[in-house]
Amino acid sequence: MDVQYMLEILPQFLSVIPITLLIVVLAAVFGFLLSIPVAAARIRRIPALSQLLGAYISFTRSTPILLQLFLFFFGLPVLLQLIGFDIRNIGPITAATVCLIFFNGAYMSEVLRPAYLAIDKGQHEAAESLGYTPFQKMKRVIIPQMGPIALPGLGNAIIHLIHDSSLVFAIGVVDLMGMATIMSGDTFGMKQVEVFLTVALIYWGISMISEQIIRRLERRKKRMLRRTGYEMKKKEAGYSV
Repeated sequence: MDVQYMLEILPQFLSVIPITLLIVVLAAVFGFLLSIPVAAARIRRIPALSQLLGAYISFTRSTPILLQLFLFFFGLPVLLQLIGFDIRNIGPITAATVCLIFFNGAYMSEVLRPAYLAIDKGQHEAAESLGYTPFQKMKRVIIPQMGPIALPGLGNAIIHLIHDSSLVFAIGVVDLMGMATIMSGDTFGMKQVEVFLTVALIYWGISMISEQIIRRLERRKKRMLRRTGYEMKKKEAGYSV
């Protein structure tokens, strides 16, 4: 094991970390935003739309993410060209990001939906009896209770997203795994262990940082949940909050 070589190649890997983080952050943020209306439509069981979204979720969960990357990179430009949009020059980073947004949106919607359904109906009725508007009910009662339920699943989704992002090199993105593939080829496979072990340690570090952020959010949401329960009890007792 050549530790000195691992230290020498580390700066090259650090130089492409922003590409990996860009894809992961965009896919996480926009995937979460996509998951909200998807989960809401399925909770309300909107005719036709709910079945269509169910098929979308089933497809994304039942097919390999690598296959989905190929479909978005090679197939999406062809599909859009049929309806008059010419995006033949779509870049691999754009295709990878859009694919992971759709994949992550489906995954996260299946985290949010059971978290919402887990809230006792009495909580909805109590909020309505106190005169809360639908927005106030969601903000003050439902979302604070959904947080501790959904956060572990959302945290797992982000960790899986970090892992899934390692496949984007297959469509030409020079990210961490893309750089590892290039460097392994440059050394004719002589330093494969050192190269891939270095990448593994970097992914481990990114995942550990993400886990710590999620855990802090979980603790914060639990404190908010306790405070929300206390305020609801005061409201029900007729005291002002």
